[in-house]
Amino acid sequence: MDEITLWLDPVCPYSWTTARWLRSVADKEGFVPRWELMSLAVLNEGRELPPPQAERMRASRSVGRLFASLARTLDDDGMWSAYAAFGEAFFERGAPFDDRLVGEVLRACAATGSHEQSPSDETLDAAVRASHERGQRALGDSGGSPIVSIGGTAFFGPVLTSLPGQAAGPELFLALKALAAIPEFSQLQRPRPVRH
Repeated sequence: MDEITLWLDPVCPYSWTTARWLRSVADKEGFVPRWELMSLAVLNEGRELPPPQAERMRASRSVGRLFASLARTLDDDGMWSAYAAFGEAFFERGAPFDDRLVGEVLRACAATGSHEQSPSDETLDAAVRASHERGQRALGDSGGSPIVSIGGTAFFGPVLTSLPGQAAGPELFLALKALAAIPEFSQLQRPRPVRH
């Protein structure tokens, strides 16, 4: 099986959906996804953003540092455990990113060592940036979160507004895998449905 890598910004809701979809098809399709960081904060550096987006970029930096710290000691299964705990709290329960959530994430992945202070540790920014830049190079362009790479062919997306059904999830993966095998294929897009 080709190597499957997902670059994600942990605070991006589309990444949360794409990661759960990818994890749901991994066993059936016989692969273990690699989890890598990308950073919407790095991607948006130097841009004037409205206050809610600027606040999300501050969260991106702090959460990115936590996951960069964890990536030093955890394997892909451990990183998934950490991200799943974060996503369940942050996206599903609306929990703020604070010391309590950091503790919840660390317990979920049985992290050892001192990760508690990582969200404010600016020395971790270099690791976040390096992972982000690897994702951009894999894509061959500037792209947001998520980025999925199949056997070295990377796509921005898939951007999923909700989880595909039990049958549709594997079908989507096989379709993406088929597109990755066609070197002439470049882009396919349709408008996102309007949310009310």
